[in-house]
Amino acid sequence: MCELCHKHGEGKKWFLRAGNYADDLLSDLARRDFIRGFFANQRDLIGRAEPMDRYDTMPRPFKPLVRRFIEHRLGADHHGQVVTLAEAREILNLVNSVFRLPCVCRRITLGGEHRYCLGFSMVAAGLVGEGYWDGPDGTGLERLTREEALGLLAEYDRQGLVHSVWTFRTPYIGGLCNCDARGCRAMIGNLRHGLTVMHRGESYARVGEGCTGCGQCVSLCPFNAAALAGTAKSAAIRADRCYGCGLCANACPTGAIELLDRMTLRLTSS
Repeated sequence: MCELCHKHGEGKKWFLRAGNYADDLLSDLARRDFIRGFFANQRDLIGRAEPMDRYDTMPRPFKPLVRRFIEHRLGADHHGQVVTLAEAREILNLVNSVFRLPCVCRRITLGGEHRYCLGFSMVAAGLVGEGYWDGPDGTGLERLTREEALGLLAEYDRQGLVHSVWTFRTPYIGGLCNCDARGCRAMIGNLRHGLTVMHRGESYARVGEGCTGCGQCVSLCPFNAAALAGTAKSAAIRADRCYGCGLCANACPTGAIELLDRMTLRLTSS
């Protein structure tokens, strides 16, 4: 079990601990300042070159040091991890206030508003910077009932979007994003730049009996973990590439894909 789970999850999945969503964490002035600064920094990135592109051009000897620094800072300030649709539903049962807001990443990478992110208690606590959202209350913010949020998650899953949770000064979890490899800066960081911006989920997928080789999992997987076997009669999923998002399992027409605890994979390979 990872250090984050032990430290912030009481030995369980850290993102299913109710205390990590508690409003009393927001009384920390340093955290409030960090969140305001976070949105201000994102606003400043709009229309500019992607900072991660500079990482690719760095001299090779410096890259490991820069990578460790980036990943350490993200772990302390803005940790993100993939969750399944079932886990995302459990998360919504832990929070009181849910808001839909335009995706920060897609505003930078694609331009315009793409409403795929869910925020928890951020507006009520006055944490969304006025400089980032238009209007005194933020015209891009939409309060949701739990049922509405659950419906959106199911629709995002059908669209092939990866669910992920994000901290604002760990362990406070302030958002649940629904990401794709085209516009999500975290996924771009992982897949294009080789940085660990978004962490793997607690599960991994495995193809079992009943696979017909339809290829739906291959077309859905944003992490290139699924492939058809040489005979094209069945699919296979590479555990070392799988992020455990569960998109393939939810979409498999024959139910041939199962999600297994990643800890068992670690124990088997050790």
